[in-house]
Amino acid sequence: MIEQNPPLLWVLDYVIPDFKILGETITMKGELLIASRQLFSFLQEEIVRSAFIGPGVIKGQVMLKEKPVDVEYLVGAVIFDPTQMRPREPIPVLDILNPEILDPLEQATIEQVQEIFRTLVVKKGSVSDSGQILTITTEGGLPRTLIAEEHMAAKNITLVSGMKKARFLLGGQKNRLYLPFKEGLQRNRFSDASKIWTFRIDTKEFEAFDPAKFGEWIIIEMQPDPASASSSSQVVESEFNSILTYLIGNQKYFIF
Repeated sequence: MIEQNPPLLWVLDYVIPDFKILGETITMKGELLIASRQLFSFLQEEIVRSAFIGPGVIKGQVMLKEKPVDVEYLVGAVIFDPTQMRPREPIPVLDILNPEILDPLEQATIEQVQEIFRTLVVKKGSVSDSGQILTITTEGGLPRTLIAEEHMAAKNITLVSGMKKARFLLGGQKNRLYLPFKEGLQRNRFSDASKIWTFRIDTKEFEAFDPAKFGEWIIIEMQPDPASASSSSQVVESEFNSILTYLIGNQKYFIF
């Protein structure tokens, strides 16, 4: 299955104060992994929101009654306020300033570099540039005059493919985050609407993932005509299902 604009895997950190979860209002922090083609811009009157659309998982930790509690949710969209992402903020609510962005379909590339080799040779009976002449005296020996010669040689370096990068990062350091994402795809959990959530970082809560709720927004990148705002819900649903189908159809790249 070949697509002009395949989804990317985004790995981001978040720290959200005053998040409403499990009947409490507390600080939640953790990591997010989501498959999305891009970062979308949502518009409603003068309100602007940014969003990822696609299958994903969030892992987090909260303190309840002075005890750490792990939380895990499968998500279909992540919505946040872009004004909270400013670089001057010491800890952004969602760190999209330094995300890991993985493209498992990226091919291995070959780059050519030039290496400089410097050799020292003994030359007798010749005159050389004084800048290249070195005099070396060994312990208990006579001084020797050497000539420094430099030459360049091309060398090819093969960079690893995107799939290898994804396997190295997600299968190792981020395995705790990747495992529920992988199981969600393999067990078809993302097709069950009752198990998917919208991660509302802007309102600091989880909502059931319901594309119909997006109908009142305009998706700037996908709506050339603002008058077609009513179709945003269909766009979100189509985008999510398209990415999910693509991930499952390309399991050898996204599931390992």
